[in-house]
Amino acid sequence: MKQFIEQIKQLLPAHQVIEDELLRYAYSTDASMYRMVPQLVILAEQENDIYQIIKLAQQYNTKLTFRAAGTSLSGQAVTDQVLVVLANHCWQNYQISVDGKQITLEPGIIGATANNHLRAYHRKIGPDPASISAAKIGGILANNSSGMCCGTAQNSYATIASLRAIMANGSLFNSADLQQNAKFTHDNQELMANIRHIRHQINADLELSNFISKKFAIKNTSGYSLNAFLDYEDPIKIIEHLLIGSEGTLGFISQVTFNTVADEPYKALNLVFGSLKTLCDLTIKISQDQVSAVELLDACSLRSVAHIRELKPYLPISITDDTAAIMIEISSTNQVELQNKVDKLQEIISHTEIISESKFTQDLELINTLWKARKGVLPTVAGQRPLGSSVLIEDVAVMINDLPALVDDLQKMFKRYNYANAAIFGHVLAGNIHFVLTPNFTVEQELSDYDKFMREFTDLVAIKYQGSLKAEHGSGRNIAPFALVEWGQQCWDIMWRIKELFDPQNIFNPDVKLTRDNTLHMHNLKQLPAVDPQIDACMECGFCEPVCPSRNLSLTPRQRNAVARYLPQLDAKQRKRWLKQYQYYGIDTCATTGMCQTVCPVNINTGEYILSLKPEKSKELNHAGQIKDAKNKISKANLVASIIGKHNLQAVTQSLHSTFKSIPVYLESMPKVAKQLKSNHHNAPVMLIPSCPNRVFASNHGYDRYASQMILEKMGYAVSIPKNYADLCCGQMYHSQGNHKQQNIVQQKLRSAIADAQIVLMDNSSCASFAKQSGIEVMDINQFIVERIIRSKLYKRYQKIALHIDCSSAKGCFNPEFMTILKLCAYEVVVPDGIKCCGFAGDKGFTTPELNASSLSGLANQVTDCELGVTFNRNCQIGLNQHSGIKYISFVELILDCLQA
Repeated sequence: MKQFIEQIKQLLPAHQVIEDELLRYAYSTDASMYRMVPQLVILAEQENDIYQIIKLAQQYNTKLTFRAAGTSLSGQAVTDQVLVVLANHCWQNYQISVDGKQITLEPGIIGATANNHLRAYHRKIGPDPASISAAKIGGILANNSSGMCCGTAQNSYATIASLRAIMANGSLFNSADLQQNAKFTHDNQELMANIRHIRHQINADLELSNFISKKFAIKNTSGYSLNAFLDYEDPIKIIEHLLIGSEGTLGFISQVTFNTVADEPYKALNLVFGSLKTLCDLTIKISQDQVSAVELLDACSLRSVAHIRELKPYLPISITDDTAAIMIEISSTNQVELQNKVDKLQEIISHTEIISESKFTQDLELINTLWKARKGVLPTVAGQRPLGSSVLIEDVAVMINDLPALVDDLQKMFKRYNYANAAIFGHVLAGNIHFVLTPNFTVEQELSDYDKFMREFTDLVAIKYQGSLKAEHGSGRNIAPFALVEWGQQCWDIMWRIKELFDPQNIFNPDVKLTRDNTLHMHNLKQLPAVDPQIDACMECGFCEPVCPSRNLSLTPRQRNAVARYLPQLDAKQRKRWLKQYQYYGIDTCATTGMCQTVCPVNINTGEYILSLKPEKSKELNHAGQIKDAKNKISKANLVASIIGKHNLQAVTQSLHSTFKSIPVYLESMPKVAKQLKSNHHNAPVMLIPSCPNRVFASNHGYDRYASQMILEKMGYAVSIPKNYADLCCGQMYHSQGNHKQQNIVQQKLRSAIADAQIVLMDNSSCASFAKQSGIEVMDINQFIVERIIRSKLYKRYQKIALHIDCSSAKGCFNPEFMTILKLCAYEVVVPDGIKCCGFAGDKGFTTPELNASSLSGLANQVTDCELGVTFNRNCQIGLNQHSGIKYISFVELILDCLQA
């Protein structure tokens, strides 16, 4: 390992090779029940990196594990050797062809992003895992993920057109390139001959081939895809399909072309409640009726999502232990066909003894909400586990007719092993269910019981029901010890032969998929000790990572949580060292905007947790003086910039900041200082509270007057600005500083100032949002404009604009009506992919500018042909102007631009 590390450091830039102890621990975190701390982490940015890494690994016999998003659930993305992670900001290339019927993707693209690219064609990729908003294409391929609707007909195996991969011997495999195929065949003659031999062996043995066919008639991701030897004759196609679902044990997939599937626009969904057996029987009855999906939630699953406001009206008054639900979704290309399907299914349901149903709804917003509830069941169940317990998820499939009996047997097992809070849910239409257990692995008896449970469960599923021990989550370390039980000696030997042919030195993910250690599932089990109520529910699923602005710079929310859990276990000396590092990686570079909460199934706001770690302050300040001081400093800085040039001042302050962190960086995009406002304290129906950012920074769009006041007056409203507006503040800046005393002072002044007002507006999204969170009755001016503007007075002044939906707007007022208004101002509105939070975060754009730069690193190339950008937050504008290459203005200014005279 030492020689490998020395050599790889010579080949790759320093930022790609991670040896730091804290960071290696942070990368030990994935969504599984296992934790292994890698000796080295490598951030791979391109295919050539992978080639170099594999070449060195062969030379020094070093073991490699590849990871995409780390949402895998079975332990296939953890290692105590070398972890090779796809760098977040790379591997993003894609190409759509054949009118959207094919899409070529690199492995770093998130599944939901691929579908966004295809939306205009009314197409989507076939695989649809519950984690599709976080899971990347590389992991979806490596695990042959399926999901809610795709079954076996539309998973990765069934919809792949071609792929590109790097093999253990350094060969490039590209099934789309005939010339490359010929070269690969010539260079790998022994492999090709053995592939043909194995194919002959399987096809010549009727009993064996029938057994394999039966195994893959249902979902199955345990073991290798032996069905490839039955489905294909060409060794290239066999290899291509063996790589699918191989969990990084046979090669590294660097590109894939999918045959896409239709995304039928007309959808309807019904939520039906009844006993679990009744609903399983109902699923069997409707399974031949062109149903897109049937999703099961048992009583424990229902209780875990019962807090979701939109779901409550449809829940039974009482959820007993025998209560369950199924979500039935159907889709069609037209309304008439959809209604015919609804009528037919409703007739079947009417003759079933159910408790209640929502009836089929075609409200897409409600349908999406219900799906969100279903997709979040695993993390929400996990989030409600007993303190200190771990999370175990199993994933099985049987023939659909066997499902009711299997569920009954599993529930009896749960009672015998005292798994009182076990939850069952899943894709019953495919005979595929998941169940979650929450044992405490720090208790010896529970550890022993888990081992006994796994062995009994394996016999039940694999032998009694001839089912799959892993239907879609991959074998990982969890099921690898039981492959022999499920597959039998003959298939197991063939699988080992495949592994030895592809990877003779066993450098790719050893013990994953196949192992000779039948106790492997008991090693390296993850413990989730309680550390703080704000984050204790985290199961480290990784759903938060795509929206985190620091994901390419330091730590992500789940990594912050994981390290925080581990800190108390360190000795005093090590803890002191880690705490010093955590100050930067965990605290200073956290934007604390809470975007992680918007996608967290258990509603964790890691940003608030990080804020709680900051030392409490209790200092009373002159708020108006604080604003005046800020303006004076900016005026002086701008004066210097006018003499030496903005670019030069940025370089100077950046250099000073690198040594003295207390010195902020002057940005080239720094605006001028705002002019003093005139208050007009008359009794107007609308009171406008100028936000602190808009009092400090002037508009950079040429409006001499105060834009917020101008737009309201143009809309026909008389506007008042409080006489003491200089002393008013939403309190957010002090909350971020940990000065809750000053926060309370300014908020109380604000409450008093607006006590008699009819309508109170604030003109910065984050300020309005924070005030509302604090119980202060104000409204975001942007929302007010959208609700009150006369649409006929707007005209399309711009061809193409970029939109940044800042954190507060995304969490609060932003809705489809905003897009309707924006499209009255421009012919095309672009929302850049992967830019959820700009990372400017108040003043962090000046004090921690690398956070803003990292978060917006993918912005410029997505907005190059836009005339301008639009956002709702003044501070965000500064960072967006700095890193986009175009000018960003406020939504208020855009509306002013587009109002007809």
